Amino acid sequence: MGDIENLLINLRVLSKLQCHARLDTTEPLFRIHTPAGWIPAWLKRWYAAQNRVTDISRIRTMYTKALELAPDNQRIREYLGLSLDGLVNLKTTYVNDVTTVALIDVIMDNVNALIA
Repeated sequence: MGDIENLLINLRVLSKLQCHARLDTTEPLFRIHTPAGWIPAWLKRWYAAQNRVTDISRIRTMYTKALELAPDNQRIREYLGLSLDGLVNLKTTYVNDVTTVALIDVIMDNVNALIA
């Protein structure tokens, strides 16, 4: 798959993110953690050296690329708009972390400025 397809898929995955769900950004294609019967999500995240800081950094990088390509690509603009729902849910997940919420707010502001 090409970079644009990966970008579109990741935006679509983000659009489906629910409150308090954990996002796996360790692979080129983002995934939403699904609970495994005997392995807690925190253990999988710890083993993969995955945490809030790395996830937000990867999300920011993805949005930076998307915003660069969006003026010339209608599908990316559309998917950016759809992804805002997932970002709102991500803010709810991290409501107690003011810095993370602020970073998500800046991403959302950038998207809204582009698609407005």
